[in-house]
Amino acid sequence: MAISPWDKLTADEKLDRLTDVLTRAGSDIDFRNRCLASTESAKQAMREVAEIEFPEDFRIQFLTPEERMKNLVLAIPEYIPPQDGVPEQRNAEDFQICTYSNWRA
Repeated sequence: MAISPWDKLTADEKLDRLTDVLTRAGSDIDFRNRCLASTESAKQAMREVAEIEFPEDFRIQFLTPEERMKNLVLAIPEYIPPQDGVPEQRNAEDFQICTYSNWRA
């Protein structure tokens, strides 16, 4: 496997490489700690294991199971002006997402 830019990988390639990272993070305490330390540390760890090169402004955050219960990440919806004063309803389940939910076909 060669080092590839994140934005050049297919959805399946991203998932396969992230699977390698998560498998290692679940079995190697030093690697796990590097993933949790900071975005830069996580990017470097992922580069080594998954051979992914991330853009400089790309952010990565690993959360422990306990932290997952104390964090909420929402995708902000596109702005659509209200029609006749009535806003389009946005359903929470459409915006409380994990970034890879639609990658695997």
